[in-house]
Amino acid sequence: MNKTPLYPLPLEKGDTVAIIAPAGQLKEFSSFAQGVKILEEMGFKVKFPRNLWPGTDYLSDNDENRGHEFNKLFSDPEVKGLIMMRGGYGCLRMIDQIDLIQVARNPKLIVGFSDITILQNFLYERVGLISLHGPVVTSLHNSTGPSLERLYHCLTGNWHAPVTPRNIEVLQDGPSSSGPMIGGNLASLVTLLGTEFDFNWDDKIVLLEDIDEPLYRIDRMLTQLFLAGKLEKINGLILGDFSLSSFQDDIEKIRYKEQVWKRILEVCRQATFPIWANFPHGHRRHNITLPLGVTAVMDREKTSLIFT
Repeated sequence: MNKTPLYPLPLEKGDTVAIIAPAGQLKEFSSFAQGVKILEEMGFKVKFPRNLWPGTDYLSDNDENRGHEFNKLFSDPEVKGLIMMRGGYGCLRMIDQIDLIQVARNPKLIVGFSDITILQNFLYERVGLISLHGPVVTSLHNSTGPSLERLYHCLTGNWHAPVTPRNIEVLQDGPSSSGPMIGGNLASLVTLLGTEFDFNWDDKIVLLEDIDEPLYRIDRMLTQLFLAGKLEKINGLILGDFSLSSFQDDIEKIRYKEQVWKRILEVCRQATFPIWANFPHGHRRHNITLPLGVTAVMDREKTSLIFT
């Protein structure tokens, strides 16, 4: 990996942002159209295929076309940043087509979460590219006002502002810790284990989140991370949304989270690093944009996430 962080230029009003679909197919045009409108209201020009994406089963397009779209937009001088259409699944199937030389030569902001974190962590590991873990186009219409405000500030270069959320659960106390921030969606990251695209978690601040996974699957994935040694030498763990959308009862939701947190503490029982839960990132309306790859500090006194 290029250990020097590669910072893309911040966006300015009037810049062109391209919408790219490296993973799942477009399911709801209305949410896409509303997302485009929100980006335009932020002051950006928005570029996307006028015929949209053809869709092949659960993917937006075939592997070759999705890889080509990624490389083409990174080489396009008009495009200053890329925001993902949606997550879903598919990045693992096109990741080997990415032109890393082109990415390093023309670093651009990438915004997304869920399956997109496969791309983001891969590009950070290989070329040091800093990216933004935040909403995708089809989730913008359902995002909270503060989420959209934070996204805009991060896109325009003001990602340094600390994040001090309410209702943080400190599952395990520890000294203030720092390290490059990595991670994202649990199910997506687990698929990298044992592949050439896996990356180093040591000395990092790790984000984890997931949604609509039965408890036994969460248990299995956390156990796999533990057995693979991924959680042994990290500097801190920040847990985002873990929930099942089928739950209507608040008690059910609380019990589910408590079971997830319990298992996390079990697999981290030998650890001394801090573990925070209920952080506002992931599959939720209040999805606060966070810069992946930059040095983050988990400030113990303020329960605040600070970026340097």
